[in-house]
Amino acid sequence: MTGEVGLGQRVLSGARSPQEQALAGSLDALGLQVNRDNVLQVRNALKGEFDRLRRLMALHAPMLRVGECGPDPVSGPAAGLFNEKVQALAGQCTGYVEALGDAADVLDQTARAYGYNEEQIVASFTAFQATEHGEPRGGPR
Repeated sequence: MTGEVGLGQRVLSGARSPQEQALAGSLDALGLQVNRDNVLQVRNALKGEFDRLRRLMALHAPMLRVGECGPDPVSGPAAGLFNEKVQALAGQCTGYVEALGDAADVLDQTARAYGYNEEQIVASFTAFQATEHGEPRGGPR
């Protein structure tokens, strides 16, 4: 594999969901190119954000609920409608998070096609995580 490919094209070729299409468009609009020199960095950034957002969604999902305001005849149906909207928005967020994970997975495959092995890929992400948490940089990127 040689040359550079638009990031959105690379990671989400054949994307079908609106979230995946939007992510692909956003990535291409950034003008980022994936090549052997940066594929692990881009993968790490997407995987790190996927992991972070997935944890936040799991943590906050139980709180994504509106209760009834009172015993009046409007509160029950209103709470139900609000909860439908909240769940729809949470579903969109979950779709976006999953699209980030899928993109990171495709970049993992791309890194392998560029000749990186499992050990290098894991070491790169470990170093990325250490940097994200304020520890010194180290290891292959």
